[in-house]
Amino acid sequence: MRIHVKVVGPLHQYVKKSESEWDLPEGSTIEHLINLLGFPEKIKKMPIMTVLNNKFTGRLTTLEDGDKLKLLWPVGGG
Repeated sequence: MRIHVKVVGPLHQYVKKSESEWDLPEGSTIEHLINLLGFPEKIKKMPIMTVLNNKFTGRLTTLEDGDKLKLLWPVGGG
């Protein structure tokens, strides 16, 4: 299955391209894709915000063919 990935904000400095297409096996999760992107361990442990097809979701969400995933720097505040 083919997934479109866009890495925005400060996260893009950790990947080769801020936008890319990935061919993944059926049943792959967002977590699996994050591990493939090559982020350093300290970044992978952060609560990266995941937006799948314009809806916030979690890392354990299973991806489907044609999905569009955005990864964003975690937002904090108070």
